[in-house]
Amino acid sequence: MTVSNVINNKPNVRPQTRARVLAAIEATGYQVNPLARALAGGRARLLSVLTRQQNLPYATEVLMGAAQAAEEYGYDLIVLMAGSGTASDLSPMASLSAGTLLIQPPPDVRERFPHLPAHLVSVDGPSDWPLTVDNASGARAATQHLISLGHTRIAFISGMDAHHRRLAGSAVPYGPPGVGEDAPQRLDAYRQTMRSAGLSVPDGYVQSGDYSKRSGEEATHRLLALPDPPTAIFASGDAMAVGVMHTLQNLGLRVPEDLSVIGFDDLPMAAQARPALTTVRQPLREMGAEGVRLIVRLAEGEDPPAGPPAPFPTELIVRASTAPPLGSADGAGAAGRQP
Repeated sequence: MTVSNVINNKPNVRPQTRARVLAAIEATGYQVNPLARALAGGRARLLSVLTRQQNLPYATEVLMGAAQAAEEYGYDLIVLMAGSGTASDLSPMASLSAGTLLIQPPPDVRERFPHLPAHLVSVDGPSDWPLTVDNASGARAATQHLISLGHTRIAFISGMDAHHRRLAGSAVPYGPPGVGEDAPQRLDAYRQTMRSAGLSVPDGYVQSGDYSKRSGEEATHRLLALPDPPTAIFASGDAMAVGVMHTLQNLGLRVPEDLSVIGFDDLPMAAQARPALTTVRQPLREMGAEGVRLIVRLAEGEDPPAGPPAPFPTELIVRASTAPPLGSADGAGAAGRQP
């Protein structure tokens, strides 16, 4: 008990005893075990994050912000990662925590993970306190950017199709990304922006993906096989957009000279791509930090917010993967598209 009081900086320890304990801690190299402390003391200073194995670049950005905020508040953070095939046996660990930050949770997260604590905050998915972004504004900005460059044949790769909608209601413990509202909101905004500009969306110009690089590659092959292929592709996730660019380059097409590409997220891969990817930035680290702040506020008995937080704003980040189409007044010549 005396050692515990010293470690937790309790005042009821004599200075001489405190000095002896601290000297012993230094001599032995003792370090506090966060899990043991949680088991002994309940949920006092422990938070949890539950995320999926898929789409890790997205989750990592959220986690970076969550970890920084947890440290600022003096909480330990444990990360629980669920697979896509069988129920996770990690969820009981979350019951030790004051609350859980959910990253892209399935719609029935409480049924699939019954040991979750009372306070749940989510990023990109359902919960009592969901944190969202202004998907419509971001998708409008991306589509309008391509239109402003002179593109009229603009294709879209969505993050969800009917197959994924069915999976969202199936028995898969942690379904695929894209089962929330992000994908349909971005698709609707793209269609509305095209319609407002007087532009059509031909059959085949909307392709389905699952936010993976591979799905972007597959969708690109389908788009290029159309009788009148697009001059620009808006992929509603950065990994899909990188897949688009790799496919085009492997086929001998140049980005952006032959075809412009734009993404959504602004993950680190966007700036690292060659050419650097124009994209829509989501404030993922800020969302992770805000999720932790909200959980701490709820766990420490403060009055909860009047309602769910307002959507976080998005920002168009223009880089090198978008340009006017070939043959336009501002395009790089009129040589036409490569075969």
